[in-house]
Amino acid sequence: MKRLTLTTLLIALCFFGNGIAETEAIRGKIEMNLPDAPTPTIEVNLDKSFFNLFIKFTVNLPEYAEYAEMIEGVFIRSYDKESGALTKMKNHHQKILKTEEWEHIVRVKDELSVSLLFSEKPGVVNGVFVSFTDKQRTTFVNVCGEIDFQKLGILFGKILESEPEFLKDIKIDGKFGSKK
Repeated sequence: MKRLTLTTLLIALCFFGNGIAETEAIRGKIEMNLPDAPTPTIEVNLDKSFFNLFIKFTVNLPEYAEYAEMIEGVFIRSYDKESGALTKMKNHHQKILKTEEWEHIVRVKDELSVSLLFSEKPGVVNGVFVSFTDKQRTTFVNVCGEIDFQKLGILFGKILESEPEFLKDIKIDGKFGSKK
């Protein structure tokens, strides 16, 4: 009987211990799964474990590991216009942004909103929240972690110097990227 009780206790501790660890709040992370929300057409949940895998598989690119280490998670939800309850979801997210004192840096009518949650460390944000609406859908994006803007600037500089294919057709100052 003691063995059964001990086994049950250990199993319960494992389940509840993991549940407690997973529910630990991450500054900058916004809960995107509302109980009565419609099913998203696109749902992306990339947590720290994904970025740790990314770091392990980029052994040949160690200079990018420090950027992946900044990210705790990327969460995306996209809903068709016909989904309903989109106004309720927008209001829910806006209430959280206001309560947690996120800074709105871009607002374009009801079409685009970009907010940042600044850290106490200069040049670092704990969260980026973007919502945008086009003719077909509304999308919410939340990136959280200790995101250092100076490091990101260096990363973008490296990317631009390498002239990747995806940038060659992007207009910058009215001109297309270089074509070699």
